[in-house]
Amino acid sequence: MEPIQFTVPVYGEGVFATLENKGGKLYGYYHRHSELQVTCVLQGKGTILVGNIAQSFQQGDVFILRPDEPHMFAKYDDPNLPNEDIHLVHVFVHLERMEKLFVIPEFDQVGSYLIGLDASKKIRAERASDLQKFFRELSQKNGIPRFVEFISLLHTLTQRGQEGESLYSGARKISYSDKDGARISAVYKYTFDHLQDDVAVADVASLVHMTPSSFCKFFKKHTTKTYVGFLNEVRIEKSCQLLVNRRTESVAEAAFQVGFRNTVHFNRVFKQIMGTSPRLYLQQHGI
Repeated sequence: MEPIQFTVPVYGEGVFATLENKGGKLYGYYHRHSELQVTCVLQGKGTILVGNIAQSFQQGDVFILRPDEPHMFAKYDDPNLPNEDIHLVHVFVHLERMEKLFVIPEFDQVGSYLIGLDASKKIRAERASDLQKFFRELSQKNGIPRFVEFISLLHTLTQRGQEGESLYSGARKISYSDKDGARISAVYKYTFDHLQDDVAVADVASLVHMTPSSFCKFFKKHTTKTYVGFLNEVRIEKSCQLLVNRRTESVAEAAFQVGFRNTVHFNRVFKQIMGTSPRLYLQQHGI
């Protein structure tokens, strides 16, 4: 099993690096790295898992992820639905190397914001439209012009910092060893890949070479959630995407596509997690 540590290379004395996900694939593993990450969704929809929180992402959203914050971007692949392209641009900021700039008075505010982040953040698309240009330019420029775009991005994020929504779950900060993180990563990937199936705790436990009882204790310790509770949250999150994006003909079909075999049970779990029924949820979204 591969360790979850995912270290993004920052070549030479560079203070940042970029990575693009283009086409139909994302890095579908729960992972962490020592750099602060800023990601812009230029195209596509899916789910981001940060810590133990799963929520939707859509075109235009911007995420600011703290260093060593375990996370994963996931695109739902469904053979019955059209395959949408994904385009994400990630900027990885090496804060230790940035300290050379933070001593300059003009960078003081930027440094205070980046180092002082109390939680990872999400800036919704409607508030982040002016940020997309920086990510597009970073992908196309080199040298000094590219560095200027990078600094402009950080400056704008600092000015807009209060608009970001916290992605902190309220749970205590959990420190993963690479071994435990790899197990959690394998569990999360299996969960996202098998949402439509009848997922049994025994099968997931076997995946990480544990008994069901030991696995349940392990998962609760490292996520503060039961596995079944987490599975239901991810399933309901996907059902919301299906319903809002009109990918299903009915609530019952949405329930089936995310692994529920009983509509009554789906409605009960949906209301428990979302605080409203599926039909009222649709009305709230103008559908």
